[in-house]
Amino acid sequence: MRYIVIMLAMLEITWAEDKGVLAPANWARAVVTAVIIGESGGHGLKGCEAVYEVIHSRASRRRSTCLYEVLKPMQFSCLNATTSASLVRKHRKHPMWDKVYEFVGKRPQYKHTGTKWSNACTHYHAVKITPYWAKGKAPFAAFGGHKWYNTVK
Repeated sequence: MRYIVIMLAMLEITWAEDKGVLAPANWARAVVTAVIIGESGGHGLKGCEAVYEVIHSRASRRRSTCLYEVLKPMQFSCLNATTSASLVRKHRKHPMWDKVYEFVGKRPQYKHTGTKWSNACTHYHAVKITPYWAKGKAPFAAFGGHKWYNTVK
């Protein structure tokens, strides 16, 4: 009986994905991917990886998940005036979607296992603005129209 239930669940997940509806296990990955593309989709894979590192660094320091961090209010501007479902629908057609969705699936979502060039940056902003939290702080890096910080608490 247990095997029948598992097989039915697998068929339902496959059917849902064929219809363009994500199964719950993949929803977190899709939302994180959509936020990454919304924030840095025009800056290539390096920009997308940098945004992921910021999300992951925050989740690691706070012992939360990447999904929890991206859904916090007023943290990522691409979600300020929309819902996560709308953002996923909008960005699923983006040329970077498959690449970003793939690397988000291969990267840890809970435990921080080391950093890349970003050196555990937890904040970034567009170079055109200076948010209150960046005043008096030197950025760790600047590229792709953003400044990246690892000294913000």
